[in-house]
Amino acid sequence: MAKSGGIRPIWIVALIVAVLAGWLASGMLGDRTGSPSEPAETNAPQAVGVSTRKSDAETVWREAELNGVTAPDRAVTLRARTAGRVQSIGAERGSRVASGDLLVRIAIDDRAAARSEARAVVEQRRLQYEAVRRMSERGYQTRTDLAQAKSDLEAASARLAEVQQDIDNTVVRAPFAGVLETRPVEVGDYLGVGDEVARVIQQDPFVVAGDLSEADVAFVEPGQPGRARLIDGRLVEGRVRYVATEADPETRTYPVELEIDNPEGRLVAGASAKLMLPLEQVRAHAVAADLLTLDESGNMGIKTVGEDGTVVFYPADIVKSDGGSLWLAGLPPTVELITAGQGFVRAGDAVRVVDAPTAARAGAVGEREGVDAVPGA
Repeated sequence: MAKSGGIRPIWIVALIVAVLAGWLASGMLGDRTGSPSEPAETNAPQAVGVSTRKSDAETVWREAELNGVTAPDRAVTLRARTAGRVQSIGAERGSRVASGDLLVRIAIDDRAAARSEARAVVEQRRLQYEAVRRMSERGYQTRTDLAQAKSDLEAASARLAEVQQDIDNTVVRAPFAGVLETRPVEVGDYLGVGDEVARVIQQDPFVVAGDLSEADVAFVEPGQPGRARLIDGRLVEGRVRYVATEADPETRTYPVELEIDNPEGRLVAGASAKLMLPLEQVRAHAVAADLLTLDESGNMGIKTVGEDGTVVFYPADIVKSDGGSLWLAGLPPTVELITAGQGFVRAGDAVRVVDAPTAARAGAVGEREGVDAVPGA
């Protein structure tokens, strides 16, 4: 077969592929090395926009806040001191009573006859004693006879006093002014000695009782002022009337009582209350409760802007609460509190101060994009 002249087409294709491969390889290498004249692209985060407020520390009282409970100043359960049938009722449950008011009267029955007999015996013994005394003065009675007559008179008098006391015990009276809380008896009921007759509660003053910790008890003493927030939201003032000197062996706390006025009798016993007692004076900042936030470790605190423009986190040392505000100690004398955008920055982040609406918009963008720190607009 005769050989054909010229270049075959397959060699032409192979040459073109080799040239293209070399050109592509040189282009990829150029991409890796880059051109010195082209600036490198950066992803450095921008400063986050936050809103701040300047705060100066003030001198305030550090307070201990205790969970307390209201209680009456005095509460007495009255019990029958003699047996008998209930003859009459002097006051209804829930009514106000004065000291000495009749609550329950027990029938006297044969006690009146016993008293008359005892009086007669006393009179007889008195006449006998007088006769023996006169005879003794004349020498007709011995000193022993006189002593016996005197002893008989005193025994009769004691018996009369016993009968009279039993009669007095048939009348049950209020020991002090207050409210007749309970009266579990009615007319016709039979009472034995020791049976409950009534319970009287003194309503004014009232007491809020709580338990002080070991760290706070040294700062509280009887007579100092205090406050209590009642279950209905009212804030009342009073004075400490009692601080225990011995700890409860189970809780290691010290019972304390705050006495408050209750002239209208509106307070009820057994209700929850918040007891607030001043401990010591400290320098603190007033902040809104909603400015508190958590750091990465879960500690509650406040975020501020430092002099270098970065976020500084201070743990919350709450010394007292006043309505919706908290007083925090442990901060510098003057700080820039972050009031908007604190939820989107961490300690050490660079920030720039913007107005509150701008910081709020930046926070909204951060929530939509799912990032931790959002640049301010």
